[in-house]
Formats: sequence, structure tokens, C-alpha cells
Amino acid sequence: MELRRVGYWADPGTDWPQAQDMIDANWTGIERDAVVSYLRRGFVARAWLGYAKCRLCGAQLGDLDLTDGVFIWPEGLDHYVTAHGVRLPDWFVCHVVTRQEQYEGADCIDGCWAVR
Repeated sequence: MELRRVGYWADPGTDWPQAQDMIDANWTGIERDAVVSYLRRGFVARAWLGYAKCRLCGAQLGDLDLTDGVFIWPEGLDHYVTAHGVRLPDWFVCHVVTRQEQYEGADCIDGCWAVR
């Protein structure tokens, strides 16, 4: 299985972005709120032995990596969006919006609890 990383910030030896380069104070509203909600609802992919710290303010963040089965992100990624106005890449935002539309339009099957 392969998962695409989003929200991991530059370290030596990586070509990942710097969080401060992605700040967009004008990114507000329904789309941003939908992304934050989506990030908070990820499934646990792995846990680490220690908490991450925000690269911008030093706040203690989570110790988990979360996933939706396509992307993987650090548990504290929502903090960067809400506290610092970091705008995530358009390809990820589009993924979130598409997924939410799929969930909202999904048919639900009754009878799954029926004893056979």
C-alpha cells in the first residue's frame, strides 16, 4: 500500500515544503472548515514515541499519523490550518471536497444488523 504524504514539513534530506511558505491568511470559510474537519476525522495509521511540536509557534501537537487510505498526515496538521492560516495544496483540498460529496451522496444499506 502506498499513501501520499501531506503536511510534513522540511527536514534535512527532504524536499518537503516549509510551513511558513504556505500561509494564506485569506483562506477562510466553508472550504477551510471542511478540510479541518476532514483532517480531524482521519484513521490512526501509526503512533510515535513522543509529541511533535509546531514549527511556527512551538505548541505541542499529536503523536499520531492519520490517514484516509489515500493520504497520510500528522495528527497536528489541523493546528497549522486553524492557528496559522496554512493553506494545504489544491490537490488535497480537491480530494477532501470530492470525498465529502461521495459520502453525502452514498446510499445506505439497511438490514446489516439482521440475524441470518
